Amino acid sequence: MASLTPSIAIDATDIETDAGSRADIGGTDVSSTAASARGVDRTRQADTATATAWRRYDRPGRAVKTVVLSAFALFLLLPIVGMLYFTFRSPTGGFTLEHWLTLFDAHDFSSTTLLDGVLNSLMLVAVTLAIELIVVIPSFVLIAVRFPRLDRAMDMLMLLPIAIPAIILVVGLAPVLAVLSDVVGTNTWTLALAYGVLALPFVHTTISSDLRGLDCRTLSQAAESLGAGWPRTLIDVLLPCLRRSIVASMLITTAIAFGEFTIASLLNRVTLQTALISISKTDVYRSVIVTLIVLLCTLFALFAMTSGDSKPRRKD
Repeated sequence: MASLTPSIAIDATDIETDAGSRADIGGTDVSSTAASARGVDRTRQADTATATAWRRYDRPGRAVKTVVLSAFALFLLLPIVGMLYFTFRSPTGGFTLEHWLTLFDAHDFSSTTLLDGVLNSLMLVAVTLAIELIVVIPSFVLIAVRFPRLDRAMDMLMLLPIAIPAIILVVGLAPVLAVLSDVVGTNTWTLALAYGVLALPFVHTTISSDLRGLDCRTLSQAAESLGAGWPRTLIDVLLPCLRRSIVASMLITTAIAFGEFTIASLLNRVTLQTALISISKTDVYRSVIVTLIVLLCTLFALFAMTSGDSKPRRKD
């Protein structure tokens, strides 16, 4: 009986040829994969060697550190040593303590002027810091949390106190201070408003750089979801995270309040700088002594703050 299905002839030679071609293709794939893996390993080894070589330049040796620190210490201490030598030098030759002893003479007019200047400058520092802590810094934090689109506008606006000359600031602030003088009198503390304006760019730069690295919006939303209002969120959550930037901005503000001369001189206010200028016309030794004392106190405050931040925190 003949079969109804046609017979299919399978050639064994074709099967062997097909299997051999597949084996060749598979071998080619394996060899190419191994070659690419070896290439990747070589690339990684080269990158590791390059990174190791660059680390030698990234981390200078002890000799380089010693030279750099010695040069910095010499640059910092040489003027101080020169000022100290000048204060002990006698006009007739030799050394004397007379210049230091006359500094504390209460009956001298220069000492009275100097004391008034120091007290007024300390008062200006206190009032300016109060303005920065109560008004300026919370305003910057509020803008960063609630109005982040105003960041670029604030960056441009905060550059104006630096771009505008001091004489123009005096012309603009004089009418405001005149109105304040009618209300509270012509007290020296009113200069704190001008000093607060001068410190705005530096405070904004310090605070905003820290705010950009901090997810303040998420922290604020988390605090509000737990029932905290804005004052408590600001005081208990956000400001502690900005502690270092706040301390840095306070130091900058203090330096501005102590070192500003132009506005105080044009508005006829007695501050430390105006007192030093007036004293230097009659007794240059006393002005140098006071400048040296202020400089040493500033350096001591900076080193104290640095050592306080470098202390390791206790792990709970």
